[in-house]
Amino acid sequence: MSTSYQKINDLKAKLKTKMTVNQLADALNCGPRTVFRHLEVVSKENCGLHRFKEDGETYYIIRTEGEANFNQGMVKQLEKIKKAMSPSSPSENKSIKLLDKVIDALQNTNQEDFKPEAVSLDPDYILDYGPFSDHKLQDAMVNKVLKAIHGGFKIRMNYRHSADDSTSGWIEVCPVKIIMRIDTMYLIVLETAEDGSQRYKNYMFENILSVSETNTPFAKVDFNAMDHYKYTFGKWTSIGPFEDVSLCIKAEANWLQNQFRKSHFNPEIASRYDKEKNMIVDMKLRITPDFVTWLLGVSTDLRILKPAHLRKTVKEKLQQALSEIEA
Repeated sequence: MSTSYQKINDLKAKLKTKMTVNQLADALNCGPRTVFRHLEVVSKENCGLHRFKEDGETYYIIRTEGEANFNQGMVKQLEKIKKAMSPSSPSENKSIKLLDKVIDALQNTNQEDFKPEAVSLDPDYILDYGPFSDHKLQDAMVNKVLKAIHGGFKIRMNYRHSADDSTSGWIEVCPVKIIMRIDTMYLIVLETAEDGSQRYKNYMFENILSVSETNTPFAKVDFNAMDHYKYTFGKWTSIGPFEDVSLCIKAEANWLQNQFRKSHFNPEIASRYDKEKNMIVDMKLRITPDFVTWLLGVSTDLRILKPAHLRKTVKEKLQQALSEIEA
């Protein structure tokens, strides 16, 4: 019998303080066997669940400091996954490097150095394997924000809007999800406009200076990460219209063709080959600055078939770069 996501969140919210199985059963209006099943699910996450005895009673608590569970069973499973991968494959080699970092963090037995917020298998912490991703693990108050997400509470955060901005300000937000996309960690929050409409907004974790919890609850929302990044290439989301984009990837650029074969898009790309073995890729994307920048970097290995204005933009930027180099 599966354990529902909402019940797991309710259990985690109760475990902000130490509780016995019977106390949890009373609080959640269920039986002890159900509580044990929920605890088994939570124990598989790296969220700081601890079990200890006090005055003859067994207590559970979620705590991110102090004694930690080093997840040796999980390490063995990750090692098996790693052995099945091929280092010769560029995409799998990236995954191997990521697994090495995860395994290294999980195997750390020094309580002073162990930081459970550096690794999370939590459903509210998404490592997004989007187009040409290059992931890295970041340690940035993740567990504190995840705890608020699980419990359905707002947070207050001191945020600066750019890395070179010396000013910052406190804002209260409804945290929904944490997403590691490309090489940047984002906090996705739900915002309500003056007219009552709601939208999701991205905040960069590296610009969050500090976070404090509140006791203000908010209603859970059904956030879909794929929909949030629909028609998106790279990091930046946009509310502008999507366009039909077609690229011709040259036959000699097999490495680039392979990247398109391995990468994930939403909606999915359509690809075909012409008689010269060039790959024709059809995509639906919002044309954002990071997509244009990427095209500049691979311009010798592809041709932009459409739209015409994108081809013109890339051509002008290449001419500008050439003139600046020759100046």
